Amino acid sequence: MRLDSLAVNLGVQADTGYTFDRAFIDSRSAGPESLFFALPGSRTHGHDFVPDALALGAAAVVSRAGFQGPVLVVPNTTEALFQAGSWARAHFSCPVAAITGSSGKTTTRELLMLALGAVMSVDGTRGNLNNRLGLPLSLINASKDASALVLELGMNHSGELLSLGAVAAPDLSVVTNIGTAHIEFFGSRDGIAHAKAELLRTTKPGGIAVIPATEPILREAARERDLRVFTTGPGGDARVENGVLMPWGLRPVLSVPGAHNLENALTATLAATLMGVDPETAVKAMEGYVGMPGRGRVLHRGGFTVYDESYNANPDSTMACLDLLAGSGEKGIAVLGDMLELGGLSAEAHRLVLERVLGMRLRLVVLVGAEFEKVWHGGNGVAWVPDAASALAMLTASVRDGDSVLVKGSHSLGLDSVVRGISGEGC
Repeated sequence: MRLDSLAVNLGVQADTGYTFDRAFIDSRSAGPESLFFALPGSRTHGHDFVPDALALGAAAVVSRAGFQGPVLVVPNTTEALFQAGSWARAHFSCPVAAITGSSGKTTTRELLMLALGAVMSVDGTRGNLNNRLGLPLSLINASKDASALVLELGMNHSGELLSLGAVAAPDLSVVTNIGTAHIEFFGSRDGIAHAKAELLRTTKPGGIAVIPATEPILREAARERDLRVFTTGPGGDARVENGVLMPWGLRPVLSVPGAHNLENALTATLAATLMGVDPETAVKAMEGYVGMPGRGRVLHRGGFTVYDESYNANPDSTMACLDLLAGSGEKGIAVLGDMLELGGLSAEAHRLVLERVLGMRLRLVVLVGAEFEKVWHGGNGVAWVPDAASALAMLTASVRDGDSVLVKGSHSLGLDSVVRGISGEGC
C-alpha cells in the first residue's frame, strides 16, 4: 500500500515512494514495511514512541509534527486510523461478512472462517480486534489476496455499529442473537435490538442478513435496506433439532461442547452456504475448532476438566454455560464472576443465576465480585470471595480428579488467572 495514497485520503501531505504492508499501534511491533499509528493511551502517548518505531525500521508513522522521517502529520491519530480503515476497505472487491450479537460473536466468526477456509482464502478479524481501533487494523492488515473477509463488530453503545458498519461495508451481515449484554447503556432489550440493527442498516443494499427468526426489529431493519433475509432458530430457515443442523440433516461433532455452540455452528453454516460453500464441507471444517482462550476452550488437566469461559459474561451466556455443566452433578464446580454493565437489572440477573446453580447439585460454587455478594446468603455449597486470587486459592484446595470446572465472568475480574493457575498454563 502506498503512503501517498493514504495521505491523500487523510487530506495531508506525504513524501512519495514509501509503501507499507501492515499497520500497528504498539511501537515494539515495528519493522520494515510497517506503519505506526501513534495513539493516545491511558498512561502514555504513542507520540513518545515514534523515535523507537522509526529506529526499529517502521516505513512510516502517523503522528503529530516534530519528527524527522516519513511522518504523516494529522490532528487526531485515532480518527486517522479509523479513516484509514475505510480507505483499506475500498481495496477489497471480495465478499465481506460482518458479525455482531449479544453473545457468540467470536465463536461464530471463527467457525465461519474455518468453513469458508475449506474452499477459499479467508482473512479478517483476529483475536479481540472488533472495535473502533481493531476494525481498521484488521482491514489494513488483511491479505489483499483474500477471497473473503469475515469481520467481527462489537459495541456497547447506540451508534457504534452505524460507525463500524459504515467502515466494514458488509455484503452479508450476521446477528447471532439479542440478549441483555450491556443493557445498562440501552435501557431495554428492544434498545439492544435497535442498536444491533444498525449493522443491517449499513449492509450493502440488496445484500444478505442472517438473523434470529424471533427478532422483528431486525427483520424490519433488513426490509428497509432491501436485504435478503435468512433466519436461524425455532421456526427459522435453519435450526437445531435434536443435535442436527436443519434443513441439511447434518450432525456436527464439535470439539467445543454445549447447545450454545451448536447454535453458533448453525449460524456459521447458514452464512457459509450463502457465501457458496457446500454445507457438508462447512460442517466438516468447523469440527476442528477447539475454542480460544477464555471463549469455549476445554482443558483436560490432572484428571479434571476446565471449561474456560473466562473472557466475558452476561446472563444469557452464563446460563448457557451452566446448561453445559448441569450434567456434572456432584462432580461439577462453577466459578462465576460478576456480570457487568447490566444497570438496574444487575441484582435480578445475579439472583437468577444463583437460583440456577442452587438447583444443579454442584459440589462447589464460587461466586466472585461485588454484584454476587449482594445476592449471596451463604451455605448450600455456595461460597463468595472478593477476587480472582481468592477464587483460585479455594479452587486449588477443592478440585479433585473427575471434576468438571466452569470458569465464567466479566473480563475485568481477571478470572483468566484462575484458569491459568488451575491448569498450569503460564506457571
